[in-house]
Amino acid sequence: MQFNTYTVAGAHVAAWLVNHPAPGPAALTGELRRHEVHEPAATAAEAAELQGWTARLGAVFAAAAVTDKAGLADALLVAAGCRPRLVSHGDGKPFHLHFAPAESGLAARVRALTAAGLAHVIDAGGGSRLRACDRPGCGVAFLDTSRNGRRHFCSVRCANQVNVANHRRRTRAPGA
Repeated sequence: MQFNTYTVAGAHVAAWLVNHPAPGPAALTGELRRHEVHEPAATAAEAAELQGWTARLGAVFAAAAVTDKAGLADALLVAAGCRPRLVSHGDGKPFHLHFAPAESGLAARVRALTAAGLAHVIDAGGGSRLRACDRPGCGVAFLDTSRNGRRHFCSVRCANQVNVANHRRRTRAPGA
């Protein structure tokens, strides 16, 4: 499944927030810059304001059924007051979607962006690709962008740990 990188930037930011539940302003600013969020400079107060939102985002990745993910993402859209609009940042620059007005503040814009990003992934048929790592004790949230959409682990390291443990369990001598 191919995703439009701009429209799912919010899903990637959502996963990052879930995996970094109390980011400092510099880390948050860096992540938002990486995803080309408009005016990404975060203050400590704005970073703190997103902490409660992070748990709500995490529930979408942790939900087992796509219908549950969709219900949770829809509730996030409502809670964020997401109102898409077309914006251009100057002469000749292309139009793109903003999900909240720039004057609404960074935390409000990030809430709207992450809610919309998750909704876009689900709308495009990729709801099952919003996942939490299957390795016991890990739980890292990620968007599975693999070709076949069958990743169950956040990293090769987690996959290897599970596969090695399964192999050792299968090859243990009987009665040991």
